[in-house]
This record gives sequence, structure tokens and C-alpha cells, in this order.
Amino acid sequence: AAAAQVQDTATARIHISGMTCATCPATASVALKKVSGVLRATVTLDDSLGVVWYDPRRVTPEQIAAHLTKLTGYKAALLSDSTKLRRTSGA
Repeated sequence: AAAAQVQDTATARIHISGMTCATCPATASVALKKVSGVLRATVTLDDSLGVVWYDPRRVTPEQIAAHLTKLTGYKAALLSDSTKLRRTSGA
């Protein structure tokens, strides 16, 4: 199980417009987690922000944003400081 934890993880920050109620972030979060390669996602209504941790070998931030729009109808725009790669192997 430990070997499965060792991977490169990237983070994408996405501005999500079109969310209007308290349920919207949960809807967006569930949609994000359905994207193959997404490991974790959080969405907040106050700042219309989605933060996604993903495997960059499996999916790109652009694909994640496109899937979110397709699944929910919300407009997703990648923020300029969006992509950061973090090596979690400890090496």
C-alpha cells in the first residue's frame, strides 16, 4: 500500500463561476472527483475556488476544467498560479 502512495502530485486552482447556493460546491467537488486522475478536490462558494490535487501523468488541469464544465455547467477557468508539482516520494 505504501508504494501506491509514492507519486507525483500536482495542484490546480480553478475559478468556478455559476455557483449560486450552498449545494453548488458539493456538486462541483463530486464532479471533480469523478475525473480520472483526480486524487482530491475542495470547492468553496465564498471565493468560487476549486483546488484539485491530481496525478499529472493521468490528467491535465485543462482536462479537469473541461470535465467540470461538461459535468456541471459551471464555467471553470484555471488560475495563473494554478499548477505546482510536488514530489511525494520522499527521495
